[in-house]
Amino acid sequence: MNQTVRTTILCLTLLAIRPVAGAAQEPAVAVAPGLYAGRQYVSNRALTRPSNRYLRVRTTSFLLHRVERSEAGLTVESRYCLVEQEPLGRVRTSLGPEFVAAMPAWESPLSIDSSGDGESVRVAEHVMVLGARLDDPAGDPLPTDPDDPRVTDPDGDGHPGVTVEVDGFVSGQVYLVQRLVRGFLGAPRSDGSIAGTVVGAGDQIVIGASNAILKTFTPKFEHNPDPKRNTFVWMPVPDETSCESVVAGRDQIFPED
Repeated sequence: MNQTVRTTILCLTLLAIRPVAGAAQEPAVAVAPGLYAGRQYVSNRALTRPSNRYLRVRTTSFLLHRVERSEAGLTVESRYCLVEQEPLGRVRTSLGPEFVAAMPAWESPLSIDSSGDGESVRVAEHVMVLGARLDDPAGDPLPTDPDDPRVTDPDGDGHPGVTVEVDGFVSGQVYLVQRLVRGFLGAPRSDGSIAGTVVGAGDQIVIGASNAILKTFTPKFEHNPDPKRNTFVWMPVPDETSCESVVAGRDQIFPED
């Protein structure tokens, strides 16, 4: 291809993408539809027994979020890939792959507000109940009895509710019913990512354990509402990204904010 032809093609291309004077321009989309890898920190304080002492504990989660546009607007489908919890003193709790697999994906509307300084992104809160089937997930009290007919076994291990592994001065399994309320409030960033605050809280009830000591002394968790301790970041990733690749590549995907 000679230089004259190259120059002609370049000029035609520039004309094709140049805005037409007076023509209405579509506003820029603050959140581009596509797949995002998410990392979130949620802070709780735990009342440990028998010392009756509060310890602060942070839970780190990795997720996948798919943002889609329809006639009704933007929606986001989210699912957990990994959940890690800091040790409570000398006790470590582990939420294994069966626990995470029992956490269903959920869909929420995503809205963009341009009325203030810059644009804000809000994902509506969603209520997720693990280990029980409630008529009103947001309002019904959680079961306290493992024989309650509402109790389920979503991780399929033969024990009521969902199972948490405990390793420390007493090791074993704790069976619980848990309610999570999750939403997001943040802002888009210049690199296409979104960052902000995780909103919502939750509660849980221990309905059994592999030994009596664990059931008696399992800490009671309370949500820390401080926005600075409940944060998230979403990074755009290729459509073929899987949960496994997010977990394996988390140090490369997420900056140290």
